[in-house]
Amino acid sequence: MRRCPCCNARLRERSICSRCKADLSSLIRCAQGAQLWLAKAIQFYLVENVEQSIVALDVSLNLKKSQVAVVFREFLIEQQCRVILDLLAQKQLQLARKSLYSMRKLRPYSKQLQQMYFFNDYLGMRNQDRVLDNS
Repeated sequence: MRRCPCCNARLRERSICSRCKADLSSLIRCAQGAQLWLAKAIQFYLVENVEQSIVALDVSLNLKKSQVAVVFREFLIEQQCRVILDLLAQKQLQLARKSLYSMRKLRPYSKQLQQMYFFNDYLGMRNQDRVLDNS
């Protein structure tokens, strides 16, 4: 944090603003925690533990919404959408639904994820109709 969020004074690596005397130590610790959780999220992703990566990224974004975290979130959503489409093509609907559910933590109102939910439901209903027709 370079500037005080209260008065916009330059901080010079201090936790108390010299101009308005605001104690910024909690905010600084929060930003450091967000960086730590973002690093964990990236590490989890690199070892292909996407579920843990999503959880860690969610914690990071709740602490502080940095540009790097937002870009990583968008990247993760894009990558997982490709994985989910592959699962749907292979007719692994339950696994696709589980992946979609975990992705909703990152972007609850994402139009793209909502459309994938609807597509998953459509394929599920279509499969049920085929099973009933064959009975």
